[in-house]
Amino acid sequence: MTTPTLTDALTQADDSLLTSLPKSDLHNHGMLGFRRDVLRQLYNADLKEPPAKFQVFKEFEDYLNHTLGPYIPQEGFFEHSLRNAFLQAKADGIRVLQMSIDSRFYYYLPGSMMTDIVERAHKECAPEIAFYPQLGMDRAHNFNRLMHEVENLLDTGFFKSIDLYGDELHGSVDDFIPIYKKAQQMGLILTAHVGEYGSAESVRTTAETLQLDQIQHGIAAANSVEVMQWLAKQKILLNVCPSSNVALCRAISLEHHPIRTLFDHGVRVSINTDDLFVFNQSVSDEYRNLHKAGVFHAEELEQIRQYGLQAFEA
Repeated sequence: MTTPTLTDALTQADDSLLTSLPKSDLHNHGMLGFRRDVLRQLYNADLKEPPAKFQVFKEFEDYLNHTLGPYIPQEGFFEHSLRNAFLQAKADGIRVLQMSIDSRFYYYLPGSMMTDIVERAHKECAPEIAFYPQLGMDRAHNFNRLMHEVENLLDTGFFKSIDLYGDELHGSVDDFIPIYKKAQQMGLILTAHVGEYGSAESVRTTAETLQLDQIQHGIAAANSVEVMQWLAKQKILLNVCPSSNVALCRAISLEHHPIRTLFDHGVRVSINTDDLFVFNQSVSDEYRNLHKAGVFHAEELEQIRQYGLQAFEA
């Protein structure tokens, strides 16, 4: 008896098989890794639905501030969010998870309190998942405070990767070189959000400046054959989030998503959720959507699945 494959799941439209197959989610913001109904049930919350598309990044930030802002300071929010993010990943067949934990929660949970909660949530909710906790940094956060948080959190030795996100047009990545050098010396995987709102050249420049191993989004690289060739040669993995890109107007549509161009030029890509809380698409949903839209054949999606599962192999 042959083992069922992703090709079987997609060609037969077998959703239960698709969900059960091992997958990765390497671009997952932990506090947004669960569905909105979870928050509604936890706090009896009357949540505003997100628009189909956010025309500018500030609209997205405003939506999060309005929707989640009142609950973030509440006792237990951090742990409830993480536990439900792990449960969601487990239910979707995620076996390799790189989840970012925003440094700003250090304000509420100093010392080892923050990392202890993350570790406990993983062990109790989804121990079978190979978990790579990622230290997340918001570019727009007060820089001195950010460096204080990050230095202390890195020193815990808990994190396995580091990421820089938020408005990529804000400030200069040069400011973060020292912290990335420290993270590199500690053996962390280096990632950053770039090429979502920036240019193709910004993808290469940021990758070179911060010595990135992976790039979150990076889809603007599709506008330059030279940059795509460079990414392919360097074997830098782009952790792409198709539904997020469409909703944030970074891709015209799923059918015309630049992930196809990137893949055709030999760039390694993975498929991820970004913010399930907002975009409401699991990794399995993303695979199904890309297949139905004719962006990839099932065999190509299997190659992409392997890129994600093997992302942390030496």
